[in-house]
Order: sequence, then C-alpha cells, then structure tokens
Amino acid sequence: MAIYKVGVVGAGTMGAGIAQVISTHGTPVVLKEGNDQFLQRGMGTLRKAYEGRVAKKRMTPEEMEQKMKLVIPTTRYEDFKDVDLVIEAAPEILKIKLEIFKALDQACPASAILATNTSALSISGIASATQRPEKVVGMHFFYPAPFMKLVEVIPGLVTGDETVEEVISFAESLRKLPVKV
Repeated sequence: MAIYKVGVVGAGTMGAGIAQVISTHGTPVVLKEGNDQFLQRGMGTLRKAYEGRVAKKRMTPEEMEQKMKLVIPTTRYEDFKDVDLVIEAAPEILKIKLEIFKALDQACPASAILATNTSALSISGIASATQRPEKVVGMHFFYPAPFMKLVEVIPGLVTGDETVEEVISFAESLRKLPVKV
C-alpha cells in the first residue's frame, strides 16, 4: 500500500510540525482541529515556519504557496474519507485519544493506517477503540518535528507487520530515521 494522502489530528505545535514535514515532501495533508480558532492558529504556525524558510532562501515564495496548498484545514472527520494514513497528535490524555480513534475508525477507509504520536500511552489500549487494531501503530515524532530526524515506530500487541513496514517506509520517505521500538 502506498501512502498518497495523510490526515493529521491536532493542529498544535506537534500536529502543525508533522503537517509541515509531510507537506514539505509533497504529500497532501488534511489537518484537523476541534474548532476554527485552533485550526487557524495551527495554519498560522505552519505558514510562519514556511515563511522562515523563504527568509533563509531555502524556499521561494512560490514553493511556499505550493506547500501551503497541500495542507487542507478542516474541523470534520468526514474529510478523512480518502486518506491512507492518519497521525493523531492530540494531548496525552487517554480518554481524548480513545474518542479520536473511535471517530477515525468510522471516518477513514478500512485500508487506512491509524497512528498515534503518543510517547507514553499504550498502543494496544488506543487500538481497542477501533475495529482495526492490526492497523493501529505508534508513530512518535520528536520535538520539533521538522528538525528532529528520529521517529519511533511502536507496534501494539496485534499491529500487523505490514502496517509497521508501511509506516517505516513512509517515515523514510520523509527523510526521517524510523526506529522500531
């Protein structure tokens, strides 16, 4: 399975950083937040990061606009209907993550991989909120996501080998160093 479109849940510091990493490498990203205020703040963070690259002459203004167009802001889970991978970057509160994964399980195609950016919570526990625990995996980016190379790939008890391999391959396509833990 190839990953052609990614969803990111959470437009805070980590979510916006992850969306930047993905869009920088040319993959469309649906960036979801709970309300328009937080969503616009996340998009502003993303734009500011790209403007910094333009100021340092690492990107042209035209390239920046092309990258920004790859990020599709939304407040609706329905906009994940055609993603291949979703990376959840919500606060480290299990109840919140379980609600998100239940909604993702219903909104995303059955083939989609659901990943969490958690650094401490149980992947298997989060996967229990879905009907596809074999497609749930940890994909932990380190802060700040655009600059840190390491990405931990954390399988749950029933995460499929193919899911782990796809996430590792995708992380490598982002020029990250994935480590299975």
